[in-house]
Amino acid sequence: MIPADSPRNSSLETAGLTVRGLILRDSLSFLVLTLSTAALFGVTLFLFRSFQTHREDLAVRWSERGRAAIQQGRPDLAVSALRVALGYKPDEPSYQLLLAEALAESGRIDEATNYFLNLRESRPGDGFINLELARLARKRGNAQEAIDDYRAAIFGDWHGDGLERRRSVRLELADYFAERHDFAAARAELLVAAGNAPDTAELNLLFGDQLLAAGDPHDALVYYEKAVADDPHNAAALEKAGREAYTQGDYAKAHDLLTRALECMPAKPMVWNELDVQRKRENRDELAALARNAQRLPELSLSRELPTKDRADHLQRAEMIARARLNECAAKQSSPRNASISTAAAADPLEDLLIRWKAAAGASRMALTGNATAQDTMAQLIFDTESVTSQVCGAPTGDDALLLMLGRPRTPARKNGEPE
Repeated sequence: MIPADSPRNSSLETAGLTVRGLILRDSLSFLVLTLSTAALFGVTLFLFRSFQTHREDLAVRWSERGRAAIQQGRPDLAVSALRVALGYKPDEPSYQLLLAEALAESGRIDEATNYFLNLRESRPGDGFINLELARLARKRGNAQEAIDDYRAAIFGDWHGDGLERRRSVRLELADYFAERHDFAAARAELLVAAGNAPDTAELNLLFGDQLLAAGDPHDALVYYEKAVADDPHNAAALEKAGREAYTQGDYAKAHDLLTRALECMPAKPMVWNELDVQRKRENRDELAALARNAQRLPELSLSRELPTKDRADHLQRAEMIARARLNECAAKQSSPRNASISTAAAADPLEDLLIRWKAAAGASRMALTGNATAQDTMAQLIFDTESVTSQVCGAPTGDDALLLMLGRPRTPARKNGEPE
């Protein structure tokens, strides 16, 4: 057994202390290194995140500048700002979409098309993207591609705003068909859109206007009348329905609608612009004249659809008007001494009329009543008189103007699906 105070025991104790010191020193060094590394990692992470946050802030800032420039109608400035935004955040779809819009508005059709096509690869059913592609194809003159993209937009995803947006796209497609003179296709799209729309005066007026522009006055009048039914005191609806009924020859309906339109218009327009006041006054005067004409025209009608006795009465009334007009015109074209219709001294364009009226001078009401051919002959003579005198002596007024209008061939209103 080694004594406790022996040199060997002391050496072992010293060695133990040295080992413990080394272990403690190494542990402390490792701890310091670990803490330093953790601190450096934290600082690096903080700086990285700070840098990323700064990049995102810059991206948002530049994208907002681009969005504002688009709203202000400055697409070129928007393109520059959005390119910077995408430099900070290149994979952001919303920035790519804004840039595509800006490119399209700035007239860079090919670039905008490429951007929208790339966006459609990831979102093929997006209604907005397909609508923009349709507009771009329309600008490039690619009709079939534009039509296909319009239809894709109609049936695409509008993120909860589908009903109104699909109606809007159909109206735009109908406008494109009308622009290409494909009126049958335009009317079909409009009628589908109208069938899916709420029944309001505002929308029915819109569809009436669009159908009229697409060459479908029959259905246009239907929707104008629906607008009147929705809002019986809507002056615009009453006026448009009345004008169209007048154009289509339904004078009784036109008189009713135009009279009601005048009643619903304020006597004194609430506008400050003198030019607007003048325009509204002129429009009111025109409507009043149309209403008077609509009331008078059925009394002058020489239509074969009238009962035979009524048509004979109308012919005698119109005969007096036409003969007076011919006398007046002949007087202007000849000397005062030879102004009578019984003379042949009128100007050459009136010679034939004078001869025909002499031949028809003996026609009585009884003869007209019992002879449809004689009625047709007299009606044609009256219309020819108004037509020739309007060419020789200028535009007629009053009943003569109405007879001239009645004598002009009327193009029947086409219904949906009828050929052009």
